[in-house]
Order: sequence, then structure tokens, then C-alpha cells
Amino acid sequence: MVLSSGYRGRRDAPIPVAGYPADWSPSNVQKWILWTEPQSRLPQIGKSFQELSGKDLCAMSEEQFCQLSPACGDILHAHLDIWKSAAWMKEKATPGDVRYCGGDASWADSEVDSSCAGQPIHLWQFLKELLLKPHNYGRFIRWLTKEEGIFKIEDSAQVARLWGIRKNRPAMNYDKLSRSIRQYYKKGIIRKPDISQRLVYQFVHPV
Repeated sequence: MVLSSGYRGRRDAPIPVAGYPADWSPSNVQKWILWTEPQSRLPQIGKSFQELSGKDLCAMSEEQFCQLSPACGDILHAHLDIWKSAAWMKEKATPGDVRYCGGDASWADSEVDSSCAGQPIHLWQFLKELLLKPHNYGRFIRWLTKEEGIFKIEDSAQVARLWGIRKNRPAMNYDKLSRSIRQYYKKGIIRKPDISQRLVYQFVHPV
């Protein structure tokens, strides 16, 4: 399969598709996969998903993803979940507040409260929610470079406590929370920035 030179090998390439994933054409699906491969350092998998529309993709379970791509189907499925969540959150936001999937700083400007999303909250959504309320939580977690998605956890115990409250897990501590963050490394959702510092992380677009 010939890969588009516009996506392969560029970790910060422009986001190639917008809109809700269920509405993507087979061509949009291929563009998304070609963009995701280098972003998450995945092997070339686009051919396995050829001719599938966004509707087909969204109807597939993680197990079905793994059947088509045993090496990284679970990671690709996780990324699709992120895109669906981001698109859903965009629809629920007030027009003009959010610019997901378009522009260099698109994902960073949402004021969406994910607790109202009507679906299970992901840790990345929760962290972003805290970051977008600096008056309430700026002592615990703050942006270092918002446009690039780089943030720092200033008070790890408090962030873990808040996450435990949200998930109704009183025994939550930062060791457990940090393990969840490290799982995001594998899935390409959060990464350590190029200049590594303790408790400093970076969101991977389009969250």
C-alpha cells in the first residue's frame, strides 16, 4: 500500500479529518489511519481496514479490531474512542467555544464539563477538565504550554484524590493514577514531552 507522504513519519502532522467518525467515508478512514500510524508509532495497518466506512468502524468491537490487526488493533480502537468522545463533546458545547479537529490549538480551548457527557469519563478527559478550570484547580495541575498540550501535575496527591472522588474509588492514590497515565503512552493518548520533567506530560492531538 502506498502511503501518503503528507502523513507518514510526521508526529505532529495536521489532523486530516473532521466530523463524527461514524460519518467518515472509506477515504476518510484511510486518512485517519495513515495519520494515526506515525503518531502512535504503529505498523502499517491501513490495508487491513480498506473499504471500511466510519460507520463500519464505529460498529466494530475491540475484539474485531484485533482480528483485523492483531499487533495493534486494541490501540487503534482506543484512538477511535478518543475521536468519538472529542466529536461528541464538540457537539454538546456552545457554538464557538470549541474548535476540535481543526487548527493548531483546536482541542485546547473547550470548556466542556465531561461530567455531563452521559458516558463514562476517561482519565484524560478528567485531567483536561481540571486544566480548564485554573481558578479551582490551578494549585494542583496547570498548563505549561497549552497550545502544545503540555501540562504539569503540581500536587499529585490532590489530583489522585479528586479522581478517586469522581470514580467513587476512595483508595485511589497517585501510584494507581500514574499507572493509568503510563497506559496512555502505549496508546498514544498522552506522552512525555521532549524535555522530560517530573510530573510533566503532553496530550496527543486531538484531545
